[in-house]
This record gives sequence, C-alpha cells and structure tokens, in this order.
Amino acid sequence: MRISALAVMALLPALALADAGYQLDLGARVEGGSLRVEPTVSGPPDKALRYEMRVRREAGAGSSNSSQSGTVRLDDGGHAQLASNAVSVGPNDRYEVTVRLLDGNRVVAEQSARYP
Repeated sequence: MRISALAVMALLPALALADAGYQLDLGARVEGGSLRVEPTVSGPPDKALRYEMRVRREAGAGSSNSSQSGTVRLDDGGHAQLASNAVSVGPNDRYEVTVRLLDGNRVVAEQSARYP
C-alpha cells in the first residue's frame, strides 16, 4: 500500500508556549507498509535537550501506544537527529504521532501529525 505522506498528513499547530529558537520536523512518512518517524531538530548549537515521542494507533480491534524518550545534544551547527520509530500500517488504522522537546521542564517545541 502506497500512501503519499503529503496526502495523509494533517499537521497540528505547535504549542503557543514553544520557543521560537527551535525547529522540529517529525520526518514522518509512510513507506513499505510502515509509518516511519525520524525526527530532526535545529536550534542553539551544543544545546542538550530531552525529548518524548508518542505514536498512538487506533484500529478496529482497539488501540495501542508506543512511546520513547531520551536526550539529544545539538551539534556545532545546531542540528540533531532523534531516535526513530516505525509501526506497521494497516488499511483501516489511524495514527497520531507527537514529539515534544524539553529544556529542563519547559517545552521548547512540539509537533503532532495524524495519519490518514
């Protein structure tokens, strides 16, 4: 099943509290029967941040959640790749992907998308 990420992605606005100095890209796409999420972030060089990633799947038989968290340090150019996640895509499944970046306890960026 081939689904264009542009055709199925409906982005939700970032939180009003997000810090304008950070840019977060979910890097989400559907390919080869899987929804792949490979987030990237840009911001101040050498900055260490925490992140939280959640993928919620709703299918006819119920729902499931997959979550992970960790830390990331932006390189000298202010860029970093977070851990990736992949889930299989069923024809009637719906997904919500959310990635949140935190500086201490303060949310500096958050991005969400729904598929389809």
